Amino acid sequence: MPIDPLKESARRSLRDDRPLALIAGAGNLPIEAAVAISSRAKPRPLVALGFPGITSPDLEALVSSMHWLELGQLSALAAALRESKADRVLLLGKVSKSLLLSGEVGFSPDDEARSLLARHRDRSDDGLLALIACWLEEQGFELLDQGVALRSMLASAGPMTRLEPSEQARADFSCGWPIVTALGSCGAGQCVVMKEGAVLAVEALEGTDETIRRAGRLGGPGATVIKALRMDQDRRLDLPAVGPDTIRVMLEAGATALAIEAGAALILDRERCLAEADAGGIAVWGFDAGRESP
Repeated sequence: MPIDPLKESARRSLRDDRPLALIAGAGNLPIEAAVAISSRAKPRPLVALGFPGITSPDLEALVSSMHWLELGQLSALAAALRESKADRVLLLGKVSKSLLLSGEVGFSPDDEARSLLARHRDRSDDGLLALIACWLEEQGFELLDQGVALRSMLASAGPMTRLEPSEQARADFSCGWPIVTALGSCGAGQCVVMKEGAVLAVEALEGTDETIRRAGRLGGPGATVIKALRMDQDRRLDLPAVGPDTIRVMLEAGATALAIEAGAALILDRERCLAEADAGGIAVWGFDAGRESP
């Protein structure tokens, strides 16, 4: 089997002793990633770059050094990476696109960021992330594959809870899988919610949790949530992720099944996530993206 140069580079980088930098957005993913990387037999030094009001302060206790930056200060970000001697980077956690589009307080672009945004008008999720990735590479930093760096957190194939998906959940998945694939190819979200063959909600700027809540309001209980990698998505950027919070929102909305892409979706706090799904009667399974049905 031919060797994937990107994955092989990521594996080599995780074996050496150079510092690895986490550029950390919101949520628990940066924290769980820091724990997972630090728990390896030969952990490597970790540094983190975070943003006040977005990144959890709890991350600071898990890394050797923490740099706090204003969102949009690209020159300061590059300087912090060079100061930490980290030339390998993981992008983790969400940064709401609404900060960029609405001009909310908290986004303070410097000259470098304004110049970059002026040259590229694609404001899709993939477009913005690819823009940051290209900029980091231009600065001499290597962006790592999230799936390789966080392999232990990836969803496995098949049922992951005691409760297996019902025939209706499987049928809804079969209907929804082409839709979430098309959705991702348009640069939108990674999630669609189905019930009895009907599309209740698709993910846009609001994120997965609000998509599930909207589906619950529109269609009531019994829905299936499908979350998958975008078609041809760069695996260094924004892998789909679920966790205990996802399960709680599904319980709130009355959703009863969760289909996530095996080998591509990250599960945060896996043991607790699946235990809460079992307790709430939610079936969780990993599907093979090479097939059209689970």
